[in-house]
Amino acid sequence: MTKPNQYDLRDEGRRVMQQMKLGPNPVVEARQMMSQTILAHVLLGLSDAGFYEHVAGRETFSIDEAVQALHLDRFSFEALIEYLLGCGALVRQDGDTFGITVKGQRLFNVYTRGVLNVYLGGYNAVLRSLGRVVDGSLRLDDASLRRSTRHAAAGTAFSTCAFTIPDVFAAMRDTRGKVCLDLGCGTGDFLLQWVLQSPDARGVGVDMSADALRQARETALRWGVADRLSFHEAAVGPSPLAVPPGALDGVEMVTSMYMLHEFGRDGREAIVDVVRALKAQLPGRHLLALEVEACDPQEFAAQTPPPAHFGRLDYRLIHQLSGQGLPRGQEDWHGIFSDAGCSIVEPGKPTGGSLIYIAGM
Repeated sequence: MTKPNQYDLRDEGRRVMQQMKLGPNPVVEARQMMSQTILAHVLLGLSDAGFYEHVAGRETFSIDEAVQALHLDRFSFEALIEYLLGCGALVRQDGDTFGITVKGQRLFNVYTRGVLNVYLGGYNAVLRSLGRVVDGSLRLDDASLRRSTRHAAAGTAFSTCAFTIPDVFAAMRDTRGKVCLDLGCGTGDFLLQWVLQSPDARGVGVDMSADALRQARETALRWGVADRLSFHEAAVGPSPLAVPPGALDGVEMVTSMYMLHEFGRDGREAIVDVVRALKAQLPGRHLLALEVEACDPQEFAAQTPPPAHFGRLDYRLIHQLSGQGLPRGQEDWHGIFSDAGCSIVEPGKPTGGSLIYIAGM
């Protein structure tokens, strides 16, 4: 509902003029903020349309070729390309042919794509509805605010492949395990990376999404590793995993990539129950959990020097609004594993704003 102004716009205008004299310039700050927002939407839109795959490994591309190959609407695609041209991400080569600048290469990198997919794609519904949420006209548990699991899963894979997941693989190799069970495997990107490293590695994935698992199986076939990967539709929870007999034979380690914290929406004990169930079904194995570091807003703001970005703060807010609970600190995770009857093998190895925990079950 539109509410009437409760203030004199002339006074507000004079306040802006005074702030401009004192600096930094609030008009420039506002424009920069808006431009970054629009740029983020442009990049995510191109990601969804398949543009990243189309230009991968190329120095140039043409509008005609991209429109035909990706079945794009030429008018809107040209508008996005011209915007990126103005931003300095592209340079016109000849006619409708463009080259990607150094700035463009940075914007098109997999990490940028991952962050945009997770936040702008995965949680766009709740972010664009914050006004209605705050004024109470829309509840946070409304179905319309559910995250896009497709964007969230793809974004996690994109944003972690550069440094976080390689650190996870190093920790997995330290356990000397070869056969991995991945909880909430989604489209299987993590397990695919795992088995491509070594001919001895195998993987078992479980997820509740039949569509994601179908894609995982197709990807395994495409990469020629379907004989070393298996995927099963099953829910992770306080009960044993409902998988076919023999599906978990040979499993030496269990991985949870940013998943265990989600059970915290039902309280801390819910996470303990899940870990306890895993221990009962797979005793003696290692459980490796990757979780984002906790973030206290007051301590975050007081950092010296100031943080380079608001990544951990962004994550905290999104998890508050999506009902997943706040990121937990190391001591809390240690207590959860101990309460579930597990031993602490790795107390929390830092990697890109996250921590790798390993518990002996």
